[in-house]
Amino acid sequence: MTAIEDEAAGAVEPIRGPAAVQRRGVLSAAGPRLGALLLGVACVAWSAAPLQRGGWPTFALIVGIIAVTAGGLRLALADVPEPDDVYLLSGYMRAWLNFLALLRGFAWEEIAVVAVLWLEVVHPARPWHTAALGAALTAYLLITHIAESGADPARVLRRHAKLLALGACLLALGAGFAMIPAATPGAGAALLRVLAAAAVIAAAALVVPA
Repeated sequence: MTAIEDEAAGAVEPIRGPAAVQRRGVLSAAGPRLGALLLGVACVAWSAAPLQRGGWPTFALIVGIIAVTAGGLRLALADVPEPDDVYLLSGYMRAWLNFLALLRGFAWEEIAVVAVLWLEVVHPARPWHTAALGAALTAYLLITHIAESGADPARVLRRHAKLLALGACLLALGAGFAMIPAATPGAGAALLRVLAAAAVIAAAALVVPA
């Protein structure tokens, strides 16, 4: 490569570099926010199916949809600033600021979790379905924390790896014990008891300090 080509490459790189960094930053911020919204929608749909119409299940479904939507909007608009002085603002701007305050004033994710658990409770006992829902809700809250804090997902997962593994063992333990009464005596029930015991041992090993 000639000296002229080297100068041209060096001149072009500073122009494209910041744009690529900015685009990568936008994508890294938008990914967890979109993931939190999709996980919230999946949790509501998973707990609501099969849908029971009328009464409290419908009310819980509506609350869950509103809470997940509001939580997704709050994450999407997290970078929108609020002015310090609102005295001279127009009515439209005040309405917009009141809307932002409404989004940021409630713990929408916690409300969504309560509504989802409510929807799950009104169904007949389904242990493994509920265990999968518990894992999805944990992921929903975790990715919401990542989206809010802007932390590195890999670092957050490494920091909470032992606690997450413990939670997974306890979910498996609960589902296994819930299945034991329904299982007929024999190899199936014995296998469930072995799996439950293994989950207990794994959970105990995880809480022991390294």
